[in-house]
Amino acid sequence: MSDKMNELLGQLSKKLNMSPEGVKRAADSGDYESLLQNTDCDTSQVREVLSDPEKTRQLLNSPQAQALLKMLQK
Repeated sequence: MSDKMNELLGQLSKKLNMSPEGVKRAADSGDYESLLQNTDCDTSQVREVLSDPEKTRQLLNSPQAQALLKMLQK
C-alpha cells in the first residue's frame, strides 16, 4: 500500500474513531454503515445516494471525488 494511502487511512481512522485496519476492511467490503456509525452523518442520505445510479454518478463525477480518485490511483 502506498504511503499516501496509509496516510489517508490513518487520518480517516482518527476521524471515525476506528483502527486503520477496520476502516480498510469496511471499505473493502462496502460496509459504509460501520464507517459512518461514529459520525453525525445521516446514513439515510448515504443509502439514498448509493441506491440511485444517477445520484451516485453525479457524486463520483464531482471535482472532489475526481481529485480523491486521482490521488488514490497514484
